[in-house]
Amino acid sequence: MKISTRFFLYISTLLILSSVGLGIISVRDERSHLMNEIRGQARTLAKILATTFKYYHIGNSHQRIGELIHAVMPHGQEGNNLLINIYDQQGQLMDFSFAHGVNERIPHQTEIPIEIAAGTREQLIKDGSQEYFSVVSPILSSTEDLQGVVEVLISLEPINKNLAGLIRKFIAIILLTASLLGILIYLVTRWSILLPIARLKEASKKLGHGDLGLRMEKSGVTELDNVIEEFNRMAYNIEQQHLTQEQLFTEKINLEKTLRHTDKLASIGQLASGLAHEIGTPLNVISGRAEHLLNKLPAEQPGTKNLEIIIRQSERITKTMQQLLDFSRKPAAHFAEISLEKIILESFSLCKMKQRKTDPQIKIILNLLKETIMADEDGLRQIFVNLMLNSFHVLVDGGTIKIHSFHSPQNNQEIIITYEDDGPGIPLDNKERIFDPFFTTKDVGEGTGLGLFMVTNIVQEHQGHITLDANATGGTKFIISLPHSPSGKALQTDIATPEL
Repeated sequence: MKISTRFFLYISTLLILSSVGLGIISVRDERSHLMNEIRGQARTLAKILATTFKYYHIGNSHQRIGELIHAVMPHGQEGNNLLINIYDQQGQLMDFSFAHGVNERIPHQTEIPIEIAAGTREQLIKDGSQEYFSVVSPILSSTEDLQGVVEVLISLEPINKNLAGLIRKFIAIILLTASLLGILIYLVTRWSILLPIARLKEASKKLGHGDLGLRMEKSGVTELDNVIEEFNRMAYNIEQQHLTQEQLFTEKINLEKTLRHTDKLASIGQLASGLAHEIGTPLNVISGRAEHLLNKLPAEQPGTKNLEIIIRQSERITKTMQQLLDFSRKPAAHFAEISLEKIILESFSLCKMKQRKTDPQIKIILNLLKETIMADEDGLRQIFVNLMLNSFHVLVDGGTIKIHSFHSPQNNQEIIITYEDDGPGIPLDNKERIFDPFFTTKDVGEGTGLGLFMVTNIVQEHQGHITLDANATGGTKFIISLPHSPSGKALQTDIATPEL
């Protein structure tokens, strides 16, 4: 059963019972009031007639008594509303009965006991379906002798009609009030209860289908607003739990990827270590023999150029193998207070050796608010060398490298180093992969893709992190965050790096 129907039945039942009780009380009061009026009217008429007949002898002057009754009787009332019967001294009905109006049938008593008639008597008389109020009053002579009895009867039919009309009005009012109340209850419950409940049901359905960001507006009804507030709180908690689960799931996936990646890197490290042993010896033989032949041949011989190519390519192989070995097995880091400016300038000098004097020059600008740092010197040098080599590779027309160091605004024990060049920048599609091992945008033979990956590992050994500034325009910008005093040190390697 709908809540509006329940409200209507409950309130209508209460209203009907209250109205019926009120109606019964009102009808009783109205009947009592009308009966008092009729009683007073009947008493007055009976007293007037009894007093009038006191000066007439009932046995004589029938015609004059009839005229007297007609003169005393009130006019303008409906038939059979007022009736008069006259009884003699013995209580027998005399032929002087009088009905005001249409005389259908005059109710009377066959005989009135004289002992009763000696005083005034009032009673209700039923004649078939009609009901009358009777007042009997004695007619006394001037010497106070009983001459007869006059009976005044007033029909109660007008009272019953008035009461019946009053009851019909009450019923009509009750029905009209119940109808209006039903419409009012329906409208109130619809706008204040049914519609908010329907919205709450729809919101619950959407929440169940995954719309976790759904929130309901308050309805203005205090009780429902409390429910809506709890619903919104539940939706928020579910959303937070869902986000937490998604975050945990993402972390789990990333952890699984990291574990697989770690296994892969371990395998690559073992392979690189083995390749170093297998390739190192013949590579040293090839390089040594080529250098020996190059030293014996005159400079103008055509074969010297080929020998130089052999030596140069051997060195490239050696360098690549050395990077693989550095990647697989790094020596233990040794932390000390070092000059940041010294390391940067040394790295820049090493990288400038790759430039020809005829190439466009690359400048470096330093703004080091923090000049010293607790770090591993070789590791920090390798960070800047790898970053600068990438910059030198893209700044073919010259350019500028800017390095800035300062304390972190959020943590005074943290040092921020920004490395920025004004080169072409990194394409958007490659920004998420630049720290992956073996990923490179250089041509075949120009890069191994291990530079930035090694930079990341070294920064992590220093208990810091490196990020690419995605908002940088017109160049590449890295942000390196390092602790001023790392609390731990790098792990020692178990296998020594093989010599090539």
